[in-house]
Amino acid sequence: MLTVIIKYFCITVFGLMLFSCGNDIVNTNSENDLIFEQQGLVDSAVVTGCYDYTRFHFLNDTFSTAGYRKLRVEFDGLTSSDRAKIFFVHYSSGINNNIVYQKNNEEVNMQHNFEIDAPAETSWYELRLFLSPQVCGENEFKFIRARDLKVYGIK
Repeated sequence: MLTVIIKYFCITVFGLMLFSCGNDIVNTNSENDLIFEQQGLVDSAVVTGCYDYTRFHFLNDTFSTAGYRKLRVEFDGLTSSDRAKIFFVHYSSGINNNIVYQKNNEEVNMQHNFEIDAPAETSWYELRLFLSPQVCGENEFKFIRARDLKVYGIK
């Protein structure tokens, strides 16, 4: 009887070990280099009235993208307003500012993932959050936020 219990116990433990292994595939693509990351809350804005509000968040790095063809930008956006926008803006010494990505209203509430051409010169980037609530009630507020920003260089 003891050998039967040990046999069932071993089969159960082996089965648990076999089916608890994950199927996650680790992407070790050396073509993409993480060149900037800001985890958690990147920036946010809250409006408690009926007025426009723009929040400018400059990334804390100057990017030298000489070895890359493209940049891939990823972040998570969320808003409670029906009139909101998220912009990703490129600055360089030759261009005052160039909006390279823009999403409006319901397109703000998603995981953003886009590619842009890598500039040949040193650049600065900004994540811009815009709120313009059109309907406001008493004790009501609208918000917009961005989280978990990553910038990859693609060779």
